[in-house]
Amino acid sequence: MASANKKQRTYNFNSEWEEDYFFSDQKGKTTCLLCNATVSVSKKSNVERHFNTVHSDVDKNFPPKSSMRKEKVKQLKSQLLAQQSLFVKKIEQNEAATIASFCVAKVLAKHKKPYQDGEIMKQAFIEAGEAVFEGFKNKTEIMAAIKSIPLAANTVMRRVDSMSSDIESQLKADLQECCFFFSST
Repeated sequence: MASANKKQRTYNFNSEWEEDYFFSDQKGKTTCLLCNATVSVSKKSNVERHFNTVHSDVDKNFPPKSSMRKEKVKQLKSQLLAQQSLFVKKIEQNEAATIASFCVAKVLAKHKKPYQDGEIMKQAFIEAGEAVFEGFKNKTEIMAAIKSIPLAANTVMRRVDSMSSDIESQLKADLQECCFFFSST
């Protein structure tokens, strides 16, 4: 009963910890800039304990309140942000490849072509890309994006099935919203 009345404490990241202990707030998690470890609770004692036990030699190389230390914190933060943006870019590329796969599957379904033609279309994209993007600075990046589009027969089949299920559910939802529905019989 006593624990029910006990007030739950919340701890927040303190910006002073960046320079003092090489910690940063990354999406609500207190993260060590030196080893990317996170502390379970954002308390000064936890941050300080991690810094003193794992990174005890850092104070010798980068004395507290020095310009070298400030510069190192700035460098480590920019490296962490660069790593995170790299992951975001990769996810965006994967999403773009999936969308392209759906587009090709839609074209194949509209023209009543076999699912295996997806692989032929991919080969055509690659051949055309080699010719069209000749001389472009980012040709290798473009070609890698084209090659990453999943167009195997089973993939195209799943995409067409997914689109048809989505259209069917949208149609049913629209019919449920109708006030009147006339049958031809």
